[in-house]
Amino acid sequence: MKFNLKIVAATAAVAMMSSGAAYAGTVTVTGSPNYYSKEGLTLSGTAAVTLPVITVQFGNNLTQNDDIFITIPGVTPIPSSAAAVGCSFGGSAVGYISTVPGGWNFRVTAVGGAVTGDTCTFTGLQVQGASLVSSQDTINYRASIFQNPAAVVDSGSNTTGIQVISQFSITPDQKLNGVIDVYKDRLAFTLAETVAPGSGATNPDRADTLNYTISVDGNGTTFFPTSPVVTTTGQVLTITGDFGWVDGGDAGTTCQSSELAARIIGYADFTATIDLACAVVTLTKSANVAVGAPHTGYFLVSGTSILNPTDYVGNVEWTYTGSSTTGKTGLAWDPGAWTINGAQVYIQYMPFGANISRIIYAANTGLINADATADIYFDGSITKCPLGLIASRTVNELSGPVNACAATALGSATSGKVAILLTFTAPDKDIEVYSAYNVGGNDRGTVVNTSNGRTFFYGTGFPFVPAP
Repeated sequence: MKFNLKIVAATAAVAMMSSGAAYAGTVTVTGSPNYYSKEGLTLSGTAAVTLPVITVQFGNNLTQNDDIFITIPGVTPIPSSAAAVGCSFGGSAVGYISTVPGGWNFRVTAVGGAVTGDTCTFTGLQVQGASLVSSQDTINYRASIFQNPAAVVDSGSNTTGIQVISQFSITPDQKLNGVIDVYKDRLAFTLAETVAPGSGATNPDRADTLNYTISVDGNGTTFFPTSPVVTTTGQVLTITGDFGWVDGGDAGTTCQSSELAARIIGYADFTATIDLACAVVTLTKSANVAVGAPHTGYFLVSGTSILNPTDYVGNVEWTYTGSSTTGKTGLAWDPGAWTINGAQVYIQYMPFGANISRIIYAANTGLINADATADIYFDGSITKCPLGLIASRTVNELSGPVNACAATALGSATSGKVAILLTFTAPDKDIEVYSAYNVGGNDRGTVVNTSNGRTFFYGTGFPFVPAP
């Protein structure tokens, strides 16, 4: 009879513990936030990495044999034979049972259990290092009663105790922002540079400053003592865009790295090179970089090379070494862009040859008389020619002067395909161009250019936003 009464009493206690209001334990982590290197963890692979001390304060009463789970979703836990559990009640009150997906299972061993407000400290928990990179940085605690099904009677979490961050970053401090001046024949910018070091150039209207800051240690972060970290062995920055203005006095079809000394000024701790196509500048550094070190310099155009608007694209790649392996990581970054204070229309295709004629008209709807120029692209070279005045509020025939310019570009060639860039000293919204060609007087082929190929919204002041 006594045996039956004991069972009833225990069942009643369990029901009372699991049927009340929601319980909320708390999880604290010594030294929060504790930072771990993303790159160091990645290189560590399956090696054991020790976590900070985790303390749980119970938000509900627990009885002997109730289960306690400490989990960090995404990690691969290492069996906790080296872990120590110290509690504020009952001596050896909680014992380790096994690992579970993403964490560890412990069990209340104290005969008297625990009461709300009691605490347990978990020291020396370890995970496979690389697995911590894919975790969500959240440490979860859950307690459940020892029965089937096991009802959860207490829980809590901590989202700040462990933070996995990259050691590497790049921040543009001053982006390229030159405005190409059509009234200076696109040989310089509208305004003199005011930001150092470009502001100190002899011709500051030909300079555009680009300053950036690199970090290889998480911007001065002190990482948790057990976090593996990496040592930087190399850095390579690339900037992609139109670098035709770097080319010197040769045939104008290739760029040499020797030409950069007069065009890319500064960045003394980097070695600058350029590809033959004048499209990619590479800045290479083999040594480490000081914390938060700014890198300053500027682009200096020659004043004799024609400039084109371009949206520069940047990438950076770091190589590094850990305790026994090497790795690399990269980031995209924005070096800035060059714009223009006039209108430009690009005719991507125009044929020349026997029985082929061209039809090119420019409409100027504005109040400003504009000058027009043409850049003819043919066989790897660029030929620039003036096209004359484009009067305000008129439609102007450009076929004749474009034909003359193209004849110079083709030279001895009797036929070929060219691309034509038209530039006008007028606001972009005021200029529209019609382009076509005629074969044998019977077949007219309209050429879609960047003027008549624009959206309905062009010139209205409202950007076109496609529907999702």
